[in-house]
Amino acid sequence: MIDSSYFRDIVSSLEKALYYERGRGAYFRGTLVGKDFIDRNPIEGRTPEEVIESCLKVMRENEIIKNARYEKDQNGTLFTFEIEGCVHLSVEAKLKEDGVPAYVCPPVNIILYKIRERTDLAVEIADIAVNQGKCIVRVVVFKQD
Repeated sequence: MIDSSYFRDIVSSLEKALYYERGRGAYFRGTLVGKDFIDRNPIEGRTPEEVIESCLKVMRENEIIKNARYEKDQNGTLFTFEIEGCVHLSVEAKLKEDGVPAYVCPPVNIILYKIRERTDLAVEIADIAVNQGKCIVRVVVFKQD
């Protein structure tokens, strides 16, 4: 079996190259990272919450994450995700070490892609923070005009 550091080094190098090429524009280039994986899995739901729960279940079963929680604000437009035990944390640690801010969160990308696909809502990651083995990702969900 291949050492997991290989995965970390390759993915972090790709993310770093994209960030240095596009800067903040890299945020918008990485929104579909994770799409291929989730398209191979049955996702249920007609509301953002149902889609989120279905995606989280698949990611837990496939050991992409250990646990995740989310809450939405009173307006229902800002969702805050807390992801723990993510397989991508080693990549984020390497990027941080290299001075590259977190700008891609595949688990949240997966969720947002499916919310867009299964509802008539638009979605966007507002910010990502990586702290002490977990990621906090804030997401805006809103109706399209």
